[in-house]
Amino acid sequence: MLRIPLMAAAALACTGTALADEVWTSQIGDVIYERELPTGEAVLSYPAADGEARGLAYIEGLAQQYEGRGAFEGVWIEDDLPSADACSVSIADPETGAARNNWGRIELVFTEPDFPGGWVAIRGDCFNQPDSYLIGKPLVAESAE
Repeated sequence: MLRIPLMAAAALACTGTALADEVWTSQIGDVIYERELPTGEAVLSYPAADGEARGLAYIEGLAQQYEGRGAFEGVWIEDDLPSADACSVSIADPETGAARNNWGRIELVFTEPDFPGGWVAIRGDCFNQPDSYLIGKPLVAESAE
């Protein structure tokens, strides 16, 4: 009796999408595909500059796109900064609506169109043109043979 529910659970686990299975290694640490928003953004987390918190990137149009991936744009948000270092304009956090003063634009281009694929991202502070880059290489589990 217990065997059937366990087999069903195993089958469901094997049919999952890329969501929560996608992790990329980068020069700043692991970037994780955290969740998808009903508005079409994929939420990626990454190690923030302080090394303790994780920043979030909201990538427009990436949700539910596991094949044929190309170029995407979005915004990144990290913990607020003291006013001297903050952006001159705050934006609303896409999930909470709270005003955030440490943010910028991000462009993400996949180097392979299908899951699992790597990417190159460039980001800029506030309204500035993106100018710092990050390379993400997929972490994939090795198959047991």
